Amino acid sequence: MKNTVMKLGLSVAVIATLFSGCGKEAPKPQTQVQANAQEEADFRCRQDGVLAPKWTCDPYVEGAIAALGIAKKNAGNDKSMQRSEAMADGRDALASQISVKVSNLFKSYKGTTGAGDAATFDASSSKVSKQLASETLAGSKSVDSWTNQKTGELYLLVTVPNAAVKSGMENAVKTSFQNDQAMYQKFLAEKANGELDAELSKAGK
Repeated sequence: MKNTVMKLGLSVAVIATLFSGCGKEAPKPQTQVQANAQEEADFRCRQDGVLAPKWTCDPYVEGAIAALGIAKKNAGNDKSMQRSEAMADGRDALASQISVKVSNLFKSYKGTTGAGDAATFDASSSKVSKQLASETLAGSKSVDSWTNQKTGELYLLVTVPNAAVKSGMENAVKTSFQNDQAMYQKFLAEKANGELDAELSKAGK
C-alpha cells in the first residue's frame, strides 16, 4: 500500500511538471526595431570595450587637420604629465599627416611639370615637410578630451587649422625654392590649379 501511494505521488509530480512546462510561453522573436538597434550598436565607437566619443575612432574636425593623441595613466597619476604626453603624441601624428600631404603635393607637381632632378626634388620635399611641421605644430591645440575609465588612458583630439598649414606650406616652399625661381613659379602655377587645396581638403580622411 505504501509503495502504491509513493508511485501515485510520483506520477502526479511528473504530470504537474509536464503541464507547467507546456504552460510557459515560447521566447518571442526579435522585432525588427530591436534587431536594428543591436546592429547599429555594433558600429558605435569603443576603446578597449568601452563606449567612447566618435572622434576617438575617427579624428575629424572640419577646416583643420586632426589627429588623436593618447597617453597611458602614469604611476603617480600625474594628470598634467599625462596630458603633455597625449599632446606630444597628437602632434607627432599631425606631423606625419603633414609630411604625407607635402609628399603627395610634390609628387603631383613633379608629375605634371616634369620639374627638377629627383635627388634635388626629394631634398626640397623633405625640407618643406620639416619646416612646415615646425611652424604649424606650434599653433596646434587640443579641442576635445576623453578619459577611458577602464584603462585610465587619456585621449586628446589635436588639430591645426588648414589655413595655417596652407600659409606655412607656401612659405616653406618659397624658402626651399629660393635658389630656383623658375621652379617656384611653376609650383605657384600648379598651386593655382587647386593641388594644394585638394591636399588640405583630405584632412582627417
